[in-house]
Amino acid sequence: MSNRYDLVIFGATGFTGKLVCKYLLDHPEAPSWAIAGRSEARLHETQTELSLPSSVAHIVADTSDRSSLVRMAASARVVLNLVGPYRPFNAIDVVSACMQAGSHYVDLSGETGSNADIIDSFHRKALEKKLIVASSVGFDSLPFDLTTFLAVQKVKQLQVDPNVQVDLAECAFYLPYDPASGLPISAGTLASAISLSSEKQQLSTARGDWLSPISIPDPLTFKAVHWFPQCQKWGAHAPFSIHNIRLVNRTWGLLQQTRSPQAYGSSFSYKEGWIVPNKFIGILIAYIGSFTVWLLMNVQIARAMAKRIIPANSGPNERGLTHSQLRVETLATGKDGTRAICTMTANGNPFYTLTARMIVEAALTIAEIHHAPGGESTASEPEFRGGVLTPALIGAQRLAERLVKFGRFDIKVERFPSKGSVTKG
Repeated sequence: MSNRYDLVIFGATGFTGKLVCKYLLDHPEAPSWAIAGRSEARLHETQTELSLPSSVAHIVADTSDRSSLVRMAASARVVLNLVGPYRPFNAIDVVSACMQAGSHYVDLSGETGSNADIIDSFHRKALEKKLIVASSVGFDSLPFDLTTFLAVQKVKQLQVDPNVQVDLAECAFYLPYDPASGLPISAGTLASAISLSSEKQQLSTARGDWLSPISIPDPLTFKAVHWFPQCQKWGAHAPFSIHNIRLVNRTWGLLQQTRSPQAYGSSFSYKEGWIVPNKFIGILIAYIGSFTVWLLMNVQIARAMAKRIIPANSGPNERGLTHSQLRVETLATGKDGTRAICTMTANGNPFYTLTARMIVEAALTIAEIHHAPGGESTASEPEFRGGVLTPALIGAQRLAERLVKFGRFDIKVERFPSKGSVTKG
């Protein structure tokens, strides 16, 4: 692998792809990287637009041409796939090329169906080849999965018994929106949402354990609001939370299945909510969101109209990318009432600016941990040396360190007052 680029950005000419390139341009570690896409002309335009140095090579690859995908994968330690929606654009073929070429793979999927396809097709093969495949390493679903893992491990560290069961993780997140920020989402995000709506199971509240290797103890059901004791506020159900819940449950399931000392516990349950001013607004937001999802799933004209809302390759303006913030607070509660909280904050648009940082640092975590000479790890973790993993299982501690050091995130993990000392106001 010595002649490979550290990273190859597949889909570099899109809205998020360009943000990834901008982030890499100023990265203190100066990893080697290349841009890839189906059009040499578009790649050249992107190189000129972003003033990319000549050391950033172009690789022409198309999801309809397997040989081009294999050539691209063979040039990378880690392929960052930004070409979505992932099911319609054959992410599974990109993963297959990585398996053949011996490369790791990450993407930004918020599509449970795509994740499930990849798990079913490649988990065993990736285990055998000691290759890492990690979908959903952007806003979907890295902050939620990583903070849950870190909070749970803190609860376990606070106990004399390392096998303590953690019954509950409650994840509260804040997403402020400024109307002066322009479009709230990009054309690619909208396309993914429309694609999701074509398969009702992906956005329904059924199958909370769709991605988990074992059944979950707490079935996924719709609940409009949830009270979050760590911030003393109500949180509303968000449509994208369904995928996050399934992803967190995969982390839980893999740890339980392997009887890991990091396992959460057999009775673990995960709750998630978008923090709102009061319960009434939360209920309103939850039902408006659910009705919008219902329209997209059941009314074809609604999907057709949605496609016209946002022009191709467009998204939030510069203010929208910089004048925003992510805040995630995940509270884990042990069976005996011991609690710990992990708080993640960062300035920037969670869906785009911060997502670009997340996927790059996730990919570099994989490259760092899993590419020492002889295939040995360069770090003391993780337990999993291959497979279709989650953000938390590619190396949680190192990933968190990289997000803080390079991505300008702030991540704190600490004890929280024991259950019963904080009550609903």
